[in-house]
Amino acid sequence: MNWVMTRSAYGPEWDREANARRLAITRAVTARLMAQQTADFSWIVLLDNRDPFLNDRMDLYAKSCPAFYPLIWSSGPETTRKDKADRMPNWRIFVKPREPALMTRLDDDDGFAPDALERYQRAAAKLTERTVLILPGGIRYFAGFEVAVRHERNAMQSLYTPPGDTLSPYDYTHTDPPAPVWIVDSGPSWLWVRHEDSISGEDMNAAYPLTDATRRHFPVDWSAI
Repeated sequence: MNWVMTRSAYGPEWDREANARRLAITRAVTARLMAQQTADFSWIVLLDNRDPFLNDRMDLYAKSCPAFYPLIWSSGPETTRKDKADRMPNWRIFVKPREPALMTRLDDDDGFAPDALERYQRAAAKLTERTVLILPGGIRYFAGFEVAVRHERNAMQSLYTPPGDTLSPYDYTHTDPPAPVWIVDSGPSWLWVRHEDSISGEDMNAAYPLTDATRRHFPVDWSAI
């Protein structure tokens, strides 16, 4: 079973306008690409019970995947955006530790090429020990421009765990993996979208006009971003 894990928790520390913009990107990019995946998966999504758009988010995720598991919580009224990103609940609550598991980390403003999960699953079928799987090739996009990126410790990685192992992709920093790393292949695999509401303000740039090849490879709603 491939479990995809996504943080999409927005409480009152987000103003309503920024929250709505973030939801629009999730709809245009993340959910749209997940609905086109060529492999089966289950989606665990962290949500905030104080989110004014909670029902909209839950409906969007439920319609974009074969199986949706909402993980609803509240981190408290004093939590800042940065704190909310750093504090995590138990992501393994739905994942049975007695079975092998493949868990893929994905932010709610980024997206996978439609065959990315299938490529992860084919690679994981050969594994017996804890392993971090990486698809290093992707596109960073910002305001109509793109740049090809190779990142061998990117956040959109998968973690394979054997029976008895309870680690999840949110239990460690993605740049410091706790297991051997396996580069799956070098094909373009993910779309890293930068925008005014990005939680991290890093790498807010791209050098080249968006190409038709990128539009075809990542069939998102480009008019919305």
